Amino acid sequence: MNSINIIFNSFFDIFFYPFRSVDSIYGLCAISLLTAIIALPIFKYTSNQEGIKRVKARIMGHILELRLFKDDIRIILSAQKNILKFNMIYLRYTLKPLMFMMVPMVVIVIHTALRYEYRPLHPGESAIVKVKLHNPNELSTQDREMVLTVSEGLSIETPPLQIDGGKETYWRVRAEREGIFKLGFQSHDMDVGKRVLVSGKVTRLSSETLKSGIINSFLNPGEPSLPEGTALKSVLITYPHAKINFFGWDIHWLILFFIFTLGFGFILMRPFNVRL
Repeated sequence: MNSINIIFNSFFDIFFYPFRSVDSIYGLCAISLLTAIIALPIFKYTSNQEGIKRVKARIMGHILELRLFKDDIRIILSAQKNILKFNMIYLRYTLKPLMFMMVPMVVIVIHTALRYEYRPLHPGESAIVKVKLHNPNELSTQDREMVLTVSEGLSIETPPLQIDGGKETYWRVRAEREGIFKLGFQSHDMDVGKRVLVSGKVTRLSSETLKSGIINSFLNPGEPSLPEGTALKSVLITYPHAKINFFGWDIHWLILFFIFTLGFGFILMRPFNVRL
């Protein structure tokens, strides 16, 4: 799975490269446009376009019934029943294409989240570092004691704090200058590293690294999984949440992503000859 992640990471790194130093809204618009361009042909060739056309015409016909015969309660009730019926048929027609669209959509959302869910640290900012052991009860007291090392450009502000019988260990680190730095986690028979980004640009950012596994690697593709045989279950850096300002409102990137994608979808449906 790590090799597949390398391919996807390379593609999205190239795609987002022009937007690394501009407002995040531009990168979100670009990825939303790409998503619409990918989704529309999938919807077109996996859906019953003629069936959708007929069903939408029937729905519109019954809506006109409501307007024309608004004084006839029998016709109104019948029209409302038929509108509900054909809406259910419409949903059935769209279910199959939505299932085909789900895989590329999930991949795009995951890799977009790597850039817009969190932001890198800025010089002078601090972050909490957390490591979690897999089975601490099976380890000796010596193996549970973790030592954190940092490369030049970072500093450790607090001694390790262990909770839950050594299952979790916390530190606070401080960014001194911009760059890509490394944290090292060492114990009796383990030496694991994780990178830390200090930058003002939009870049691929992995907040958490987990043990290897298909699901973990798929959902956390930013960095390679923890090596096999390590006692660590996860390594987490609490990067600040990214803020996207849209006309004076701080809006979560995922909401804007879906709004932009739907907007581009409706704009491009006619050129792509797609009925939604």
